[in-house]
Amino acid sequence: MAAFTVEDLVQHLERLQARGPIPFSVKSGEVLGLLCTCGRTRQTLIAILMTILYPVPGFAEHSPLSILGNLGDVRRSMGIVLREPVLDPALTGRENLDFHARLQGLGERARDRRISDTIDLFGLAENAAATVETYTPSLVQRLEIARAYLAHPRVLLLAGPTVGLDESGRREIWILLRRLNRERRVTIVFTTDDPEEATAVCNRVAVVDGGEVVALDTAETFRTIMAVKGAQLEFDDTA
Repeated sequence: MAAFTVEDLVQHLERLQARGPIPFSVKSGEVLGLLCTCGRTRQTLIAILMTILYPVPGFAEHSPLSILGNLGDVRRSMGIVLREPVLDPALTGRENLDFHARLQGLGERARDRRISDTIDLFGLAENAAATVETYTPSLVQRLEIARAYLAHPRVLLLAGPTVGLDESGRREIWILLRRLNRERRVTIVFTTDDPEEATAVCNRVAVVDGGEVVALDTAETFRTIMAVKGAQLEFDDTA
């Protein structure tokens, strides 16, 4: 069963920095990487999936999420992590989670249970009482993903989840995403410009080039092709 399917996603280069059809489907319970080096195209894709940006005519969406027909349910079904943190650095990790749980309308008992479970799940117990301004970059990102997971969304959308992290921090987030997918069956979609990251974390990878999906296959297939041919993926960054 598909978590959501996007067909004939048409954007105009002049208006939204993407062009042509971008068809892809996301299977329930999978991790899908959108591999694309053009930042503006990545932003456009994520903005549409988050329902921040309406697509132009020619977009058809058929799924349980019904992006165009039921925005409220779509937004409640998604947890979103943007490139820039939305956490308050002056608050502690627990206070940040409490603030966002209140925004999501969780009652006091449910809120306390959910926050405690999330802190344990994301390995934040040692730092929950510290202010976020004291966190390392990888710890900030862990808390960002925890914040997005608070409402137990069906789908997590992440824009460049390891941008700015060192190698140790990147791999820490990779392990976290795989564990969330494996243990909690969360469908995960993230954008990246790093083929290694896409093939290390994802079940499938969609290569977006020039505003179009030019390849969509399993991560294993991409790893095999790149190993055999010593391939370096090249992109049209002008799109």
